[in-house]
Amino acid sequence: MARRPRQVKWPTPPKRSPDLNRSLADAWVANDLSFVEQLLADDWTVTDATGQVLTKRQVIDDPDRVIASMTIDDVEVRDLGDTAVVTGHTSAAGSYAGTPISVELRFTDVFVRGAGRWQAVASHASLVPQ
Repeated sequence: MARRPRQVKWPTPPKRSPDLNRSLADAWVANDLSFVEQLLADDWTVTDATGQVLTKRQVIDDPDRVIASMTIDDVEVRDLGDTAVVTGHTSAAGSYAGTPISVELRFTDVFVRGAGRWQAVASHASLVPQ
């Protein structure tokens, strides 16, 4: 029998917004790489909107990526016990290699709970046509 998804009550990091995806967005904008490092598992990968698969190190260590603003909405969380699948919408603006960019994305993040905390293990982003 299939388990029925339910909303996850995320543990709220101190001085952060109420869910992990919004907290992660806040951390990217603030360039709080310590928080990003903790939330992303060491083997985390993201399939970006171009289809490229990037590692945690490739994303975090990229000095050309500047995120000036990011909003998250339409978030749905499916609780599968010690795994959660999160989908939602992101609007972001910033620059890459000095070129201004603005994107709207639909995202999927997979989180796993271990050692008393949640970590992202995989992400995927698709461009929303503007």
